Amino acid sequence: MQSTVTLVGNVVSDVTLRQTTAGPVAGFRLAATNGYTDRRTSQWVERTTYLSVSAWRALGEHVAGSVAKGQPVVVVGRMRQREYEKDGHTVQVVEVDADLVGHDLTRGTASFVRTRRGPQTADLAREAVVATELSGDGDTRSTYVTDGSGWAVPGLAAVADPPAADPAA
Repeated sequence: MQSTVTLVGNVVSDVTLRQTTAGPVAGFRLAATNGYTDRRTSQWVERTTYLSVSAWRALGEHVAGSVAKGQPVVVVGRMRQREYEKDGHTVQVVEVDADLVGHDLTRGTASFVRTRRGPQTADLAREAVVATELSGDGDTRSTYVTDGSGWAVPGLAAVADPPAADPAA
């Protein structure tokens, strides 16, 4: 079972994108501030936690192209603890492997551009070929649209005759 966390905070470092054997990975530091009222002093206390965030593959490329230092973001991911040796001491760090990263729209606006994955229906329509088959009796006709390699393209109707050009234009 995987546990996920949702963090809201500010990006406090430049986003770095590096290539690994597992694919591209983007990394940045996130400052998440939590507050509470201290019952003894009745005063508001804020604590800021700094975490490293990693975003892999396509998400990492999108983060590197979309997120910048100082921007408010929302990160959903899994917490990961790792250890390493530094100057003879064992250092433990907690990081977040991001599943989702987005701008916090309660504090501003953002613009979204969808990336294309593979051929789109419009691309297939431009390359489409209308094929007509005659049945064995020679009377029945079947007209369909293919992608040029013989595969039928669902959802595209064959046009018998293209519309004529308007002579007044």
